[in-house]
Amino acid sequence: MGPEMSTLFDGTCGTEDIVEILDRMQANCPCPSSNSTTLWKLRLATDIDGHNRSSESLLEKAVAMLARNGHMPKWFNQCPAGSGIGDSARYRRRNIDLVHWRAADGRLSLVELKWDSDTPSKAVRQILRYGAAYLFCRRHQDRPPVTERRAMSVAHVALLVAAPDRFYADDGFRDCVSQARGSVRSIGGEPGTRRLSMSLDVLAFPAWFDRLPFSIGTEVHDSCGRLELTETGREIIEAFDGLTSICPDCEETRE
Repeated sequence: MGPEMSTLFDGTCGTEDIVEILDRMQANCPCPSSNSTTLWKLRLATDIDGHNRSSESLLEKAVAMLARNGHMPKWFNQCPAGSGIGDSARYRRRNIDLVHWRAADGRLSLVELKWDSDTPSKAVRQILRYGAAYLFCRRHQDRPPVTERRAMSVAHVALLVAAPDRFYADDGFRDCVSQARGSVRSIGGEPGTRRLSMSLDVLAFPAWFDRLPFSIGTEVHDSCGRLELTETGREIIEAFDGLTSICPDCEETRE
């Protein structure tokens, strides 16, 4: 691979074809290995700087805090999708914003959370890359190795984008969604994925949830980091429970 090793995600931007992305990852890292102990770990990373004003970080950490205190069970955040595979020193962070795991029916949802950054098409391509990374690690789970086996034994993986309704103002992204969904539906029958199905959807929060109830990290701690459920915490839970597909002509993949 030359003097510089490839990272798992090299050359995977700009396509809506998950099979093409997976093939690129295989070419980047044909003999994958990793000494990471967190690869695909279902975890709750709740630390946040008190001065952090990133809307997406604030919302993600709010979910993690609520989950840690038992108010949003089965939710996890900052799941490492490619830790230590290839030249990890060159690109350290490839973590999935939110993960929802339902052991009872073998379902794993990978969520790309958006609020006020990027575009719908870019968000779809990003969650596709994480979906491809999942397939790659599941195919090679005895080699990197993947220490978190729960994530690698599910029957269905849902790739989801979650954002305010206003985020989807650009109608042009629907072609991107259609192409991406077509490629995702083709998954199955490959080594390591014979008993796996995959889906993709783009979800909008309820119309009333168009403004975050906090604006800085300390406010997230105060409103969602408590053992008791606050009014703000209840609002976050209701917002996630109210996520709906913005493509009514597409198959249902939400929780």
